Amino acid sequence: MPHQRHIPQDSRIEGSKKPSGSTAIPKVSEDLRAINSSILIILQKIKFLVRNEKILGRNLLVVNRKVKDLQESGHNGPVAGTGGMDREIASLNSKVAELSERITLLGSEVENIRQNYAKAEQVSEIKYVIDSINPLEFATLKDLKENGAAQKQKKK
Repeated sequence: MPHQRHIPQDSRIEGSKKPSGSTAIPKVSEDLRAINSSILIILQKIKFLVRNEKILGRNLLVVNRKVKDLQESGHNGPVAGTGGMDREIASLNSKVAELSERITLLGSEVENIRQNYAKAEQVSEIKYVIDSINPLEFATLKDLKENGAAQKQKKK
């Protein structure tokens, strides 16, 4: 957008009054400086565009050359320069296979734990039952033996 000079509201209302010669020259010189700086900025941007266009053109040529080389080598056999990538891919595949085996083992262990061990809900239920029975009030094995011996003696 071109530079526009700010015109105060009161001068627009007055109509066609022209500024006097002494005040018009500084305003015109300000406008010229603003236009000059705008032109310099535009020129600088054009230079950057030209430079970037040259860089992009060179990059495009290099990429096209590489694509052409890859296409030609692809028709003749495996792509050259991918030996390291093939080894890396094989290594990654073996790691993935090992990790998948580990995951299946962990899954089977988790399933085993689910089936063979009590859940917290079940343990709390058993604890409640034991607490309500209060086994400390019952006779011990020693008490039972003594009781049994005493009863045998009474029967005799």
